[in-house]
Amino acid sequence: MDELLPAEVQKQPWKYVGYKRYTEFISSDSDLLIFRRFGALNARVGLLLQDKVVRLEDDLMKLDNEYSKRDADLINNGTLRDDTEEREALLDEISHHLDRYNKFLIQQSQLREYVRAPSRDIKSLKTWHANHQNVAIVEEEHSYLGQSQDLVRLRSHEKTPLRNWIDNSLALRTLSIWKKQSRGIPEYEASNISYYSNASMDAFASAVIVFIGASILVTPIWILQAINNLQIKLAIITAFVLVCLLLLSFVMVSKPFEALGATAAYAAVLMVFVQIGL
Repeated sequence: MDELLPAEVQKQPWKYVGYKRYTEFISSDSDLLIFRRFGALNARVGLLLQDKVVRLEDDLMKLDNEYSKRDADLINNGTLRDDTEEREALLDEISHHLDRYNKFLIQQSQLREYVRAPSRDIKSLKTWHANHQNVAIVEEEHSYLGQSQDLVRLRSHEKTPLRNWIDNSLALRTLSIWKKQSRGIPEYEASNISYYSNASMDAFASAVIVFIGASILVTPIWILQAINNLQIKLAIITAFVLVCLLLLSFVMVSKPFEALGATAAYAAVLMVFVQIGL
C-alpha cells in the first residue's frame, strides 16, 4: 500500500486517522489515558441504589412487626430455614440489591483514588484533535475533554515537585535530551507527535536531588571548620537548616512531619560538628 500523503490525510482525517490512530496515541503514554469519572452521575446512581435498599429494609421491618402482633398467625420468627415464603422472597431481593450497593461503594472508593488529570495532559489531547481540524474524531465524541473537573488519569505515579516543574515547563519538557524514538508513527504525523522518555526525566530529577542533598550535607561542614566565632557558626547552621527544610518541602516528595523530622536530624548533625570544635 502506498504511503499516504499529508495533504490527503489533512483533507479527510476522519477516514485515514480516526479512532485507530487516536487510540494508538493515547495508549502510547499512560499520562494520556484520561477518562471521565462521571462524579455527579455516580453520586446519583449511588443514592438510587441506597434508596432501593432503604425501601426494602422498611418493607422487612413492617413484615417483622406484622408477624409479631398478638393477633397474628402463629409464625416462628426465630427461624430462617422454615421462614414464610413472603419474607424469604423479600430477603432474597434485599440480598440482590444490597450486593449491588456494596459493590458500587467499593468501586467508587477505588475510583476516588484516581487523581484529576493535569491540564497539560488534557491540552496534549486537545492539540492532537486540533492538528486534525477537530474532525478525526466526531466532535461530540471528543467533547469529554471539555469536562476538565471530571477527568481522571488512570495511572499516576508519585512525582517529586522538581519533576512536576519539568513537566509543567514546555521548554524543559521538550528538550532534545529526553526525546526518544518511537516506531509506528506515520510520516504524515511525524511533525506533530514527539515522544519523551519519562525514565530519563526521572533519572535527571533524582540526580539533581542527590547532588543538592550531598551539597547541603558537605558544604556547611567545610564552612564551619574554617570559622571560630560561635555566633557566626549558629547563623550558618540556621541558614542551612532553613534551606534543608525548603528543599524537603518543595523539591522532594515528603509530608510536613517527615520534612520536619529530617530537618531536625540534619540540624542535630550540624550541632555535633560545632560541639566537637570543627
